[in-house]
Amino acid sequence: MPNWSLDITRQSDWDIWSWLCLLAAAALVTHVVATRAWTAPGGWIRLLLAGIGAAGTAAVLGLPGLGNASTGFAWTFVLLTLLSVVACLRLLDRISGKRVATLLALRIAALAALVPMLFEPVLRYVHIPPPQRPLILLVDTSGSMSFPDVPNGPTRLQSVWQRLEPQLGRLSQHFVPQVYRFASNASALSGPQELATVRADGGSTDIVAGIRQSLSNVVRDDATLVVFSDGIDNTTPDIPGAIAGINRRVYTVTVGSEAGDSASPPNVAVADVQADDDLVVGQESKLVATIRSTALPNRVVDVNFAEVDDLGKTIGQVRQVKLVLQPTARGQQVTLPYTPTKIGVQRLAVWVEPTAGERLTIDNRQTLQTLAVDPAIRVLYVEGRLRPEFRDLRRLLETDPNIEAATLLRIQENKFVASGTVNRQKLPARLPTATEWKAFDVILLGDLDASFLSTSDQAAIQQSVSDGKALLMIGGEKAFGPGGYSGTPIENALPVIVGPLSSPQESARFVPRLTADSALHPAMEGLTPFFGIEANPPTIPLPPLNGNVVVAGETGGAQVLLTHPGKVGPDGKPMIVLATQRYGKGRSAALTVHSTYLWALPLHGLGQESPHNRLWGQLIRWLAGTDVRSRQRGAGVDALVNRDAYPSDDPIRIRARVRDSHGDATRFAQVSLKLKRVDANSPASFSEKSYALNPIDSRNGMYELSIPPVGKGDYVASIAATKDGAALGQTEIRLKVIPPADEMHKLAANHPLMRRIAAETNAGSYALDQVPELVDELIRSDTTTRPEQMAIRVGNFAHVVSALAGKPADWPRTYDLPIQALFVIALLTVEWILRRRWQLA
Repeated sequence: MPNWSLDITRQSDWDIWSWLCLLAAAALVTHVVATRAWTAPGGWIRLLLAGIGAAGTAAVLGLPGLGNASTGFAWTFVLLTLLSVVACLRLLDRISGKRVATLLALRIAALAALVPMLFEPVLRYVHIPPPQRPLILLVDTSGSMSFPDVPNGPTRLQSVWQRLEPQLGRLSQHFVPQVYRFASNASALSGPQELATVRADGGSTDIVAGIRQSLSNVVRDDATLVVFSDGIDNTTPDIPGAIAGINRRVYTVTVGSEAGDSASPPNVAVADVQADDDLVVGQESKLVATIRSTALPNRVVDVNFAEVDDLGKTIGQVRQVKLVLQPTARGQQVTLPYTPTKIGVQRLAVWVEPTAGERLTIDNRQTLQTLAVDPAIRVLYVEGRLRPEFRDLRRLLETDPNIEAATLLRIQENKFVASGTVNRQKLPARLPTATEWKAFDVILLGDLDASFLSTSDQAAIQQSVSDGKALLMIGGEKAFGPGGYSGTPIENALPVIVGPLSSPQESARFVPRLTADSALHPAMEGLTPFFGIEANPPTIPLPPLNGNVVVAGETGGAQVLLTHPGKVGPDGKPMIVLATQRYGKGRSAALTVHSTYLWALPLHGLGQESPHNRLWGQLIRWLAGTDVRSRQRGAGVDALVNRDAYPSDDPIRIRARVRDSHGDATRFAQVSLKLKRVDANSPASFSEKSYALNPIDSRNGMYELSIPPVGKGDYVASIAATKDGAALGQTEIRLKVIPPADEMHKLAANHPLMRRIAAETNAGSYALDQVPELVDELIRSDTTTRPEQMAIRVGNFAHVVSALAGKPADWPRTYDLPIQALFVIALLTVEWILRRRWQLA
């Protein structure tokens, strides 16, 4: 169902409507008294209506919970309607009731058009489409799926149900799941719950037949297939080749252990090392190494790790973690604490010394590359409505490599949409708790009415700033005084006196001007040519801003950095545009404008040197107390890998972080990779291969590539990035592809085959305990159930009619008032004509 909300854009809690209601109520009372309504036949009705109007007005204006613009919108219409009814009832002794009803209907219609002109209400709704995209879950029920990988544990098929069942609710919100079982053929199940009772008793396994048969009745091109199997196919010799013509992605989930034969030779392998793409200098991070072993149960080994140079030589201290080997399906995970000491690419090696009896030792070591950066400034931007300033400011914060940005956008009432992270954890879609506010270095409040922040929230923000954090409020219709912040803990922390609810919005367009003592302020560095200083105009023209919020004045400890040239504030001093102060151990700022986005696009070519980027970047850094630290500048590309040794059946995954010529992370670069084999045994048939890296939507500036399996040998991968025809940088990494270990027992899960199936269709391959990650990936790739928002301007009847007809008008808002006024005039003209015709005053 759609989620509706009504926003009043013109009137506030005590505004013109309040006086209008008082006048209308007074008119009602005066009318009944002047006409001695209680003495006339039927006069008790007018007396009752007047009493309702007077009592209702007193309640709306007197009770704290009712004196708001939304209630005022409804009551203003009701009260004016009551006044019209009382006036028309006097006509019953002069004209027929039918004619009175006609006049009353015209008057009420005019009021229904006139009142919205005063309030300019906007009706918004968010609609989440029902899922329509098919998701086929194809589950292997052949005989090998009845095998338990752990003694007395669940069978492989039972393990599938245990992992899949908790995810069905999430999948049903975005897809239409269709469950099939297969062995030699595929058949549909009545529903996912039937998996709990299905038996794994198939005589043979034909993965290709299962895929083709489950897709045979699907007509949508965006259908996705997920195959749950141990990969033990005994029917088709070349499965990846057989499914090459399928034009749909086939994700695979491998079920079961690769260690299926107790007679396997002893082996220890560092299978993978996971690390965050960005490590923070001076902060401990966790590397997670996956160690796989066979035929060495309960053997104690040292997992070693250290920094290495470009040639793989150990530099610095070698650290160790003890591990008791146990053969498990996915291997054993070992957490390795690591604290980088310098920014830039970090090369780290993780290895286990060979044990007696190992036949394959080349997989005992892995080298990874990750990136260490300065500690990021944690910024929370809370915005009350979607507006251009929010769009461009959020984009700037997200592309700043020294900022970890999180945003909360109010979509209706107290509901918010969240994006970004805090301490690398996804931000919940709600306001922080009293203790969670302290997690942010800078809290930025946009066009958000004070009523959305509880008293405890405001007190927590104030205390957080006093303890060393920072607060920034920017202009908007519901910011500062107009937002109800007068006398609140938020005002106490700001460098300005916000003023009352009735504080005006200055509409004159202007370019801010620096004050005499602000040019040396760290937040204003390099901005003099764009803003000028007091009487000295700027030397580089800027687009003018669309006015600002008028605040009452500055506080005692504030420093005014920018003013509105030629305008004077309520305190008789130049009108404040930007003021800062130190508050306790923290800092705060007030920026009263709301249209700096006008500087973003015209001066985008200047990059970090543009006044838009420089103003916001320097102001955020000053607030966070990091104004002495510069952003990383210049173009470049850094290669990131989790390992440098790959089994010959594994795809090669490579990521790259790209910065444009201004030093900003960019998702609009062209990133390519050339793979060249460099070992002495390189076959003549292997030529240099080129690939393109694709941007990762969730990580700005990050690109990734999965290269299908290649033959064993040594390789060099050269990565280059360009943007708009200009080179950004290039780098090289060395890789090796190693031969597989001896073939496992026939019950060993065939992980390489499952990975090749997924790679052939440009999909992902997962282990069974990674099903939640697979569901996350599927949901991220779905665009059919994303919320849709529409806004209907109720203040214009033509816009309402067109919206109800399914084709909302898109003319400028400046046309709304004239169109609606003509409609009101037309209704009142018809009423006047009828009154003249019926000889009424």
